[in-house]
Amino acid sequence: MDGTIPFLQTTGRTIRSASISTATRLLDYNPAGGMWQATGTVIAHAPNITDLRSPDTVYFDMHGRSIRRVSIQTASGASKVLRSDATSTEPPFSECKEVTSKSDELPSTARYDHSRSPKNYQEKQSWGKAFRKGSVASWQFICTPTGLFITVYGLNVIAWGAMLFFLLLNVGPMTKEQKSIWIEIDSQILNGLFCLTSWGLAPWRIRDTYWLLVWRIGSGERSRNSINHLAKRSASWFRMRECDFENSCDEIPLRKTLTGKSAPATKTWKMDFVVINMLLNSLFQIGMATFMWEYNRHTRPSFGVGLFIGLGCFSSLLAGIMTWWEGRKIKRIEGSILEETSKDY
Repeated sequence: MDGTIPFLQTTGRTIRSASISTATRLLDYNPAGGMWQATGTVIAHAPNITDLRSPDTVYFDMHGRSIRRVSIQTASGASKVLRSDATSTEPPFSECKEVTSKSDELPSTARYDHSRSPKNYQEKQSWGKAFRKGSVASWQFICTPTGLFITVYGLNVIAWGAMLFFLLLNVGPMTKEQKSIWIEIDSQILNGLFCLTSWGLAPWRIRDTYWLLVWRIGSGERSRNSINHLAKRSASWFRMRECDFENSCDEIPLRKTLTGKSAPATKTWKMDFVVINMLLNSLFQIGMATFMWEYNRHTRPSFGVGLFIGLGCFSSLLAGIMTWWEGRKIKRIEGSILEETSKDY
């Protein structure tokens, strides 16, 4: 009996420590802020005609963004793999000074041929090969975790939304009561789908909002660390310059890109815009769910449903458009997300 209490205390501490560790790892994972934001990022970094007609193979990371693999060798001749994406340990800074596309601008441990960047391909594949390459790339995208989610989720929203649209237009041989029942079923399913992303991603949205507030209101190292977290999380569409927050531009880490060029810094208000709109989307969904679950289909005020579904969709859409707009500008300058590998592609 005397040994039971210490055993229970040790077990409790172990379970509590494991729970905290699991929660920390989940919060450190950086999923897209929402369906529209994920879609915007994917479209911004999707393979374009130049990518499909180039000799290089198109690959995708776990977030569904197209990447390009380039062979390198370290100075000692040993092989190593580096990645320059949202999970990279390199700060996602843009250089304050102009960066040219010469490979000798990069650290001596990394070398690859920038002349093979998408804008300088001398060899182009035929349209038939490009079409087949695009078909294979589409399947590879669906096989990624984010690609599968976007496909399944998007098809459900489109299918149930289209059905609701036609029911509201009185399409189909149904009685008024049957039509009313199916409208309710469709509406509840769509509400559930919106709750899945709005509330499922709420912990990360709240975390991003906390970082945003610490960055804007705080000072010193805490403020600096907060914007670093936000910039790293949003590396697919956001660039910042270290000298925007420091008195000196010295020792700014060079960001390796496919073209050898680095996109200019993104205006910082755009980070506020995206983070706040994603948080508003979660809050508006609370209002939407309240009307959908508190009232039945006979007593539910239609103005409340229309108001909150409009506000919720609009706020999420605005964040997605901003993500797409900034992401496409970065890809046009830097090329596809770079993955350096020892293999020859």
